Amino acid sequence: MGLDIRIKDLQLHHVPNSSVNVLIRAGEIVGITGENGAGKSELLRMIAGILRPKTMGEILIDGLDPFHTRDLERLHRRIGFAQQSPKDTMVFSRLIQDAPFGPENQAVAPDVIRKRWEGLKSRLLTGIPDRQAFDTLSGGQQQKAALASVLMLRSEILLLDEPTSMLGQREGKEVLDLLLKVARRTGQTVLLVTHDPETLAQMDRVYLLKAGTLGKVKKGSFVPMGRGEQDPYQQPKGAISDQRVKNGNFEEDGNQLSGALVNPLDQFSYESKGNTGVLRGNNASREADHEVRLVMKKRPDTAVSAIELQDVGIRFGKKTVVEHFSAEVCLGGYYELIGGTGSGKSSLCKLMNGTLFANSGKVVVNGIRLPEAGQKRPTFFRKNDTDLGAVRRFAGYVMQNPEDQLFETSVIFDVMYGPLRAGRKAMEARQDAEAALRVLEVPEMLWERRPESLSVGEQRRVAIAGILAMQPEVLILDEPYAGLDRDGCGVVKKMISNYIDKGHAVIVTGHA
Repeated sequence: MGLDIRIKDLQLHHVPNSSVNVLIRAGEIVGITGENGAGKSELLRMIAGILRPKTMGEILIDGLDPFHTRDLERLHRRIGFAQQSPKDTMVFSRLIQDAPFGPENQAVAPDVIRKRWEGLKSRLLTGIPDRQAFDTLSGGQQQKAALASVLMLRSEILLLDEPTSMLGQREGKEVLDLLLKVARRTGQTVLLVTHDPETLAQMDRVYLLKAGTLGKVKKGSFVPMGRGEQDPYQQPKGAISDQRVKNGNFEEDGNQLSGALVNPLDQFSYESKGNTGVLRGNNASREADHEVRLVMKKRPDTAVSAIELQDVGIRFGKKTVVEHFSAEVCLGGYYELIGGTGSGKSSLCKLMNGTLFANSGKVVVNGIRLPEAGQKRPTFFRKNDTDLGAVRRFAGYVMQNPEDQLFETSVIFDVMYGPLRAGRKAMEARQDAEAALRVLEVPEMLWERRPESLSVGEQRRVAIAGILAMQPEVLILDEPYAGLDRDGCGVVKKMISNYIDKGHAVIVTGHA
């Protein structure tokens, strides 16, 4: 079923002097890894015919050229592409509409479409409402939904860009096992981009994209290692240990290249528990997925309350996502908001920042009571002599999908936006933005680039910098490590450690 893919002298857009050469045989399952910004996603988009090389290069898929209009339509019927951002994969606003769309356009018989759909619902989409608006699903649910729409096509070539980056370790393994089982049974050719060493270990072959070239990783040289080797708070202030961010090794031409983190949250090893809110939900299939907890991982130095949630509930239409959730966040503490896919973690993050309002209960941020959903906000804030801007300056929220947060014409302008809205002068806002970008180690050569031209890992660091530039008292990070390479994870963890040491509070979402 699968097809050969032959790539010769392919030049990537943002990698000078790049020349990608590789032959992938029909039916092979191939992993591609590399640093953020190396061009992995760009390479998949070129194979899919979505992006053309600027100057030179050739891709032939079963003798067809994705850069030729005549061949492209034929190839689109033979290639399934799950992009890194699930929203880029989906066409319709609801899964029940999107899933059959591709097969219907390929004139697949209705009974075959129905059979595929029922199989995916039972194995991949358990607990995901197929008629719920896509934008109201959690990031993990969106990722599963996008994968389902691609798998419905039964394509000869499957391009998967970080297909499990928004899922917990157990869920990610289940999804990967399903993908590989179907691919091997049907003989699909699979190209899978990932930073996860455990995923790479299951590939037939692994390539490292580095400095614009693809190098094959020697068989057996990749050895996944344990997680959580070190606690950053046991290091000297500001220090980052290579040991605690090492998770695996590649060996290529005698060089040792460290793999990526699977779950950086494991390396914050504080055990003091407290201020725990428990949610009983109805979105998941296993008992462990039915709760979300706010767990204190570093006890705050003071008892200064920053955010208080009292018996809050959140609904989307008739569906209850969060109910009877109570918790408190104090300055100087480090907290993890932990739960399964669809348990309401992102909704609670938005609640604490005033991006979303509760349907019931009480939310207080820095002494400011927030309105409930449905209340007239201007009247509410005017009556309480405050505004929503004050809430969002106090509690900064970095979204799960960085592209939802980036909208300016350049990276530097995007990061300046928050300080400017907070009343800083242009020169001061520029200084704040540059300082934040340096903390996140975003290279200066990217500062004038358009945010949409960056890799998702680079976009994530820029999105965090945009909120960090405002220096909020509470920093809320929704899945901050998704899509980051080893170095990116280390940079974000170092920033978190230093930020807490300055007396701020940090909340990070993670999977149960």
